[in-house]
Amino acid sequence: MSAKISEEEQFHFRLIPAEQIRGGIVCFLFIMLIPALVTLAAPMMSVYMYVAAAVWVVMLLWGIGLSANPYRSEVGFVLYLGIYGLALAVTCQIAILKMMYDMAGVESILYGLSSAAVMLLLLLVFYVLHFRALQQGTYQSMERNGSVGKAALLFAAIGYTAYYVVVAVTGDLGGFVMGMAAFSVLLILGLYMAVVFIQRYMFIQNNMDKLKAHYPVLGLPKEQRNAAFLNKMNQGRTPAAPHRKSKKRRG
Repeated sequence: MSAKISEEEQFHFRLIPAEQIRGGIVCFLFIMLIPALVTLAAPMMSVYMYVAAAVWVVMLLWGIGLSANPYRSEVGFVLYLGIYGLALAVTCQIAILKMMYDMAGVESILYGLSSAAVMLLLLLVFYVLHFRALQQGTYQSMERNGSVGKAALLFAAIGYTAYYVVVAVTGDLGGFVMGMAAFSVLLILGLYMAVVFIQRYMFIQNNMDKLKAHYPVLGLPKEQRNAAFLNKMNQGRTPAAPHRKSKKRRG
């Protein structure tokens, strides 16, 4: 029987079903491959390519390890999503720098430093918004309506795109830099995932007993989960005792 938990605990205990872990990993790795492929542009053998490839391979190997036994990896997948968010943001940032310096011919180091600074600033903003909402007890209700996440992502996307508009105007790079701004969408999504899922993983680790009481099949293989489900269903369908037919007395 599930233990009674608070609304905040219910928010943090929201795990990805084990059946969706493998497909999710494949999808996420494919998304990360998009900015990583940009680093293959000439000059091909650059530090950008090596870093992007290393990040992608690490997430691939980790994902293979989780996929080997997804029914034991539900909590681990929460951490994977958080680190994946950081990895996606870093890969997008590397792709942007690759396009900026090797493809657009930018020479000033200020472009790269300011771009990295904006990314770190967004990460800090997401963390502050997320932490404040949790502390005030308002994040859960607002998250259900999608207002916090959507508003934060919207303002971040506007701000990050506006930054590249300024770069395009002041640096006279025009439409080429605007093309790089498309990676800001993935970068912002990655930062948001990192803040939410890393914090969720830390909360789970500090409240593992409550999670196991709320979700008793956690870590069990598929066969045992199915058996537990069937057993619960059978207990809920216990037949009632048959009524005895009353015998008429003979007078």
